[in-house]
Amino acid sequence: MLSELNPATVNMDFGDYDPATALYMGQLSELAYWKADQLEGLFNRVDSLYPESNLHYQFLDNEKTHTQALLWCTKNFLVIAFRGTEPSKLRDWLSDAKFWNYENNPSQNVSLANMPPGHGGFRKSLMELITEKEIFHEIDKIVKKSSPEANLSEFPVYLTGHSLGAAISQLFIECLHYKKYNFAGAYHFAPPLAVSCSLSEYMKANFGDRVYDIVNYKDYIPRAGRNGVAHFGKFYRICDDNLLYKEETAYVRFSGREYFFALKYHKLSNHLRAIRDASNSSAAISGRSDVPFGCMGEGIRYVDPCAETP
Repeated sequence: MLSELNPATVNMDFGDYDPATALYMGQLSELAYWKADQLEGLFNRVDSLYPESNLHYQFLDNEKTHTQALLWCTKNFLVIAFRGTEPSKLRDWLSDAKFWNYENNPSQNVSLANMPPGHGGFRKSLMELITEKEIFHEIDKIVKKSSPEANLSEFPVYLTGHSLGAAISQLFIECLHYKKYNFAGAYHFAPPLAVSCSLSEYMKANFGDRVYDIVNYKDYIPRAGRNGVAHFGKFYRICDDNLLYKEETAYVRFSGREYFFALKYHKLSNHLRAIRDASNSSAAISGRSDVPFGCMGEGIRYVDPCAETP
């Protein structure tokens, strides 16, 4: 983990998939799950290894909705990693289960303006980080600590997260953009469907070239709760041979028995293992991804989650 948290390994141009950058983001998604004392100890070790990065961090924890975010800032960029679902936390499961679509209304708090319509539970979790934990204020403070001369409208802000954290990240992109921050890219691991189909084409056109969704092909969670929501980033699917393929985004149907292992395939550790595999270089992925749904072979039944949405 320590070598993969070297800021120098991050390619700040998110125009193309980069394994080292994906690992950096994946490790921060992992740290978002850590307890405070563990996180402080790890931070001190990373800071001692890479003192030139002027690293600072802040952990936001909203106990009301059990929603957390890790702000990890160097002198050159900020990464915000949102914590995913914890199996032992009922409030996380309740957030996941509130899959009906919501959108803003005129009476809503002005600080929530431009939150994309989408999954109600994920939106509620993000709302609490914005209003109760004042995440934009915390962004300003930590950037100024790491880079005192930084222009807040130009300083690169990256997002990441696993599971529930990836869903919150998808919704937060437009919030950052609306507040005039420089959203520079995101890596999402096992991201659930979060953003309403009514805005997904806008999100894809404006941000999709900098967003990477990495999904295990048998993981049910990124395919659950279609209810008019969609992915919008570049879609990378992990096959059963641990190889990554760049593919068209689609809701893929499998037999019922394959859902039995859904949680196993959903683990962040499985995604990181695939990214580390030497067979999954950027060039190798591109070379094997010229066949639609080549990861899964012929006969796959797939559905566009927005096909029947007005």
